[in-house]
Amino acid sequence: MPALSSPIVSADWLTARLGDPDLLVADVRAPDAYRAGHIPGAIHADFSVLRLSSSAPEAIAAWTDRLQTVVDALGFGPERTVVLYEDISGTMAAYGVWLLDAAGLGNGAMLDGGLNRWRTSRHPLATGNVPPRPTSGAVTPETSVIATAEGILDSLNGSGEAVNLVDSRAAHEFAMGAIPGAVNVEWSRHLDASGAFKPIDDLRAIYAETGLSTSEPVASYCAAGIRAANTYVVLKALGYDAARNYAPSWGEWGTRPDTPVERHR
Repeated sequence: MPALSSPIVSADWLTARLGDPDLLVADVRAPDAYRAGHIPGAIHADFSVLRLSSSAPEAIAAWTDRLQTVVDALGFGPERTVVLYEDISGTMAAYGVWLLDAAGLGNGAMLDGGLNRWRTSRHPLATGNVPPRPTSGAVTPETSVIATAEGILDSLNGSGEAVNLVDSRAAHEFAMGAIPGAVNVEWSRHLDASGAFKPIDDLRAIYAETGLSTSEPVASYCAAGIRAANTYVVLKALGYDAARNYAPSWGEWGTRPDTPVERHR
């Protein structure tokens, strides 16, 4: 299967490729929802063990081991294109795309509009469980998409690579405390009323307002890196080639004694 040209794919794109042995579809919703009705051939994927609460080197090393286990068990090997979905163009499917990039695979995309768009397009559903086909292969972390607290501190102090910041949380969360210099673009602004992504030109206009350059590194964050993953996917689709996710996000930054906080009340 040709390499993905975007981290976002349409229902029509997916329909045309269902049954391709090099395609793997993964449903990241709750298990009961998956069993009640899913895209034909889709396996169920649970990323709950892949939350990253600290960006310390030892924490990332332990997380990488867990990532290796999940990638192998689900069959997310480099020879497959992986399309992830939930009900809408949400956050957990986006987190899966980022995980595959962070694993050095770069073979993930999310289904635009999720299962809601799939249903309204009158595509078929299946029930029951589809067992994964495990693979094996070394996960080599792609550190360029993994933002860390130390890297952001170095950027703020002028002693390291300059990194722009996008806070993906709601405005009231941002107002209570943010990483200095971050711009606030709540992730839900990416979506239309149906839960699908807005047209790419509309998304581009949202980020044009922030003044962020596509040629400069930009890290997204939220409370735990999940909403920020949706921002990561959108930035990647818009051509921000140095996009990254600060996965520990405010859960780490807001609790460390050495990290500055900017209030916007």
